[in-house]
Amino acid sequence: MRRSETDETGALEFERTLQRLKREGCNLLLVGSVPDSVLSAASRKLFGDPEERRFRVAVLSGTPRTVVYERLPTAALDETATVISHDGVSIPPHISAPVVDVDSGIRELTSSISETITSFEGSRNFQPGELRFGLDSLGSMLTRYDPTLVRQFLGIVGGQVRGANGMGHYVLPRPYDHELVTALEPLFDGVIEYRVEAGREERWHFPHHDLRSPWLPL
Repeated sequence: MRRSETDETGALEFERTLQRLKREGCNLLLVGSVPDSVLSAASRKLFGDPEERRFRVAVLSGTPRTVVYERLPTAALDETATVISHDGVSIPPHISAPVVDVDSGIRELTSSISETITSFEGSRNFQPGELRFGLDSLGSMLTRYDPTLVRQFLGIVGGQVRGANGMGHYVLPRPYDHELVTALEPLFDGVIEYRVEAGREERWHFPHHDLRSPWLPL
């Protein structure tokens, strides 16, 4: 009986935390040694239903050009979305969403992201969860830049996403127990871990609340 009561309390606390983060804005780290298709499904889910009005900012850093279609469905690539191409990633010319090319360093990338979010925000007041931001991938950025610069980047961009009551997600294809994940986890409101042992599953970790969900279907 005691275990059942504890489980129910934990489930309730998990749901309350999740709802609060959706309401107040959050930044989530996506991790796991899983096929790229799993991370694509996770990213599509976090970018939101294409049938619902969202303002989406997709940053591609060191990822193949096809990722924009896998991570963000074509139906969502309209005037309410902006794709930022960094680190020489080419974008198909027929993409309908505005594309911003950033060929220089991390500071310029930070400025481009900030300006894009501000341009959306200037046209309306965001409702909770209306702004959706996604970056693929942190692994590429950590290879190219000093970790201190990446941490500063995450602080600035994450602060703007959270300040707009938005939801940001950042892909880092490493196991949850990897040293990079351990080092970056405190910078995020939550970490979502993925596995494929029994189908596509996800497990949420809230580092600031000492809270973890069970494995759930993706």
